[in-house]
Amino acid sequence: MTKYVCKKCGFKTETDKWLWKCPACGGVLEIEGKVESPKITLGEGNTPLVNLFGFGGDVYFKLEYLNPTGSFKDRGSAMALSQAQKLGIGCIVEDSSGNAGISVAAYAAAAGIWATVVVPKGCAPGKRHLIEALGAEIVEAEDREAAGNRAREMETQGCAYIGHQWNPWFIKGMETIASEINEQLGKAPDAVITPVSSGTLLLGLYNGFRKSKKLPRLYAVQASGYSPLYDAINGKHEGKPSKLADALQVLNPPRLEQMKEAILKSGGDALVVNDEEILSALAKLLKAGTIVEPSSASALAGYMQLLNAGKIKSGEKVVIILTGSGLKYPEMVSLISS
Repeated sequence: MTKYVCKKCGFKTETDKWLWKCPACGGVLEIEGKVESPKITLGEGNTPLVNLFGFGGDVYFKLEYLNPTGSFKDRGSAMALSQAQKLGIGCIVEDSSGNAGISVAAYAAAAGIWATVVVPKGCAPGKRHLIEALGAEIVEAEDREAAGNRAREMETQGCAYIGHQWNPWFIKGMETIASEINEQLGKAPDAVITPVSSGTLLLGLYNGFRKSKKLPRLYAVQASGYSPLYDAINGKHEGKPSKLADALQVLNPPRLEQMKEAILKSGGDALVVNDEEILSALAKLLKAGTIVEPSSASALAGYMQLLNAGKIKSGEKVVIILTGSGLKYPEMVSLISS
C-alpha cells in the first residue's frame, strides 16, 4: 500500500488525501510503496540522450528541454496532477519563477483543474505569457520567496497547494529520468551534472539511480548568489548574484538536507557558476545546435569547472542535463550576438 512518510518525525499515513508537508512536524514527505504511472500525460519523458559535436564521445547530453512544455518539470507535473485529479481536486495553486508554472498550468488544463500560479516580479515575460495562455490565473509577488508564501496562503481559500519544491508526488515523477539514462546509455554513467535550485531533479536522479546497480557521482550546479546547497557543503560562497539564471533563484529549498545527502552519498559535489561562465556555456551550446535557456547552460559551465579541476577523468561516461528550452527567451539571441 502506498503511504506518505516523514523521515523527520516518523509520521506515516495512506495517500488517500492531499498532503504536501507533514501534518505532525511540518517536514517534507516522501512516497513509500508502488506508484502507478501518471494518468494525465502530454508525452513527457523519453527525451533524447545525445553526443553533441565538439564535446567528445564520452559526454552525453540529456535533452530535457524537449519535454512537452519545454522543461524537465513535466515529469513531476504529470505525476502530481494525476494524483490531484484522482482525489477529485478541482483547484490548485503553484509558485514558480516560470518553468514549473508553465508545466503545472499545462497539466492542470489537461486534467480539467483550475490553476493559479504565483510568480515573482522578475518572471521572464515569455514564460508569464505562456502561463496565461494555458488558462492559468497569474498572481504577482515581490520575489521568489514571497511567491511561495503567497501561494501557501492561498491554500486556505480552497485550492490545493501543488508546491513542486515540497510535493512528494512531484519528486516521485522525477525518478523516471534515471532509468531512462541507464537504458539509453546501456549502463549507469560515472557522473551526472545538473542545474539545481529547489532540488527536485537532483532528488529524482538520486532516488532513481539508487534503485539500479550503480549510483553515479552527482554534481549540482548552482547560480552565484543562490547557492544554499553549495554553502551547506563547502561553506558560504561570495559572489555577485546571477541575473541570467532566473530558474535557479531559490534561497531556502525545503529539501536541503535530502539534497546534501544525495551529493555526499554519491561522492559528488556542489558547484557555483557566474553569469560570465553561463554566457560562455550558452554560446557553446547554441553553436552545437541546442536551444536552451541560460539556467540549463549552467550545467555545461559546471562541467567545464570539473574538467579543468581534473575531477572528470578521461574515459568516464558523463551525462549533462539540459533542463529548459531557450525558445521561452526571445531576447537570448541578441544577448549572445552582442
